[in-house]
Amino acid sequence: MHCALCNTDFNDGVKCGSCKKQLCFGCSNITEAGYRNLGADRRAAWRCSYCRNLLYAPSTPTPTTSPPIPAIDGGASIDMVLQEIRDLKLQLHCLPALIDDVKSIRREIQELKSSCEFNSEKIINCESRITDLESKIPKLEQIKITVDSTLSEISTLKKELAAKEQWSRLNNVEIKGVPLKRDENLFSIVENICTQVGYTIPKHQINYIARVPTHFGKDKSIIVNFINRYIKEEFVAAARAKKFMTAKDIGFVGNEQRLYVNDHLTPYSKTLLTKTKAICKDKAYQYVWVKYCKIHVRKNDTTRVMIITSDSDLNKLA
Repeated sequence: MHCALCNTDFNDGVKCGSCKKQLCFGCSNITEAGYRNLGADRRAAWRCSYCRNLLYAPSTPTPTTSPPIPAIDGGASIDMVLQEIRDLKLQLHCLPALIDDVKSIRREIQELKSSCEFNSEKIINCESRITDLESKIPKLEQIKITVDSTLSEISTLKKELAAKEQWSRLNNVEIKGVPLKRDENLFSIVENICTQVGYTIPKHQINYIARVPTHFGKDKSIIVNFINRYIKEEFVAAARAKKFMTAKDIGFVGNEQRLYVNDHLTPYSKTLLTKTKAICKDKAYQYVWVKYCKIHVRKNDTTRVMIITSDSDLNKLA
């Protein structure tokens, strides 16, 4: 579009509702905002300065020749000025609220900035701690390897110690259930048991006989230490073949307390035997027995015999 006054090209301007000429905002003496706020009807009725002057000019004889179109002198009409003032007042009316909003936004931005700075500091501290921890990981891994190795060695030593302790009791027999009485003769008690089970033990094959305290029984167990291990095994086998024997059978009149003749197990082996019996009962194992101070298990007559030496062996029971 070309401005009718300055003859320059423009993209947006005003159009006179009377002469229909296109004017740029610079030549129309109205701001773009003021023109936009006029509304559609008032924009259609808007006139340029020349047309307004013709509208309000006094009646005079017109000359025979048409005068040239005077240049618009830039004086805006009072209505337009008042309209712009009203528009400006309307815009300024919401200025306090806008200022408050800006202040609120500034406060929020400041709080956000402080929060970001705080979080940034925290992140830096966390990264520092993570770096410190990562630097310690190789040392901790080495310590773990050392600890695992030490625990493995301790476990091996414990097994070896338990095996040696049990080996030292290999020639011992533990007799439980014999009532304790004053001035008792332990050799006579053992001889009476031999009579009941049908097995004779020469006295020179017995190293010593003594009572030792037990944790679960009221009466102390009798420990018999044999010179010959095979005689000890034969004596235990004969006692087990008897299956049931009471204190009454060896001279304690009226005492029906049951007697037990077994290998002399260490506390560790006794605890392991208790665990083995419980697990085998749950898994329907038919046989659990002790021979040569070792715990044996067998699920049925067609399966192989397993020897239990530690808790890890119990985990292998199917």
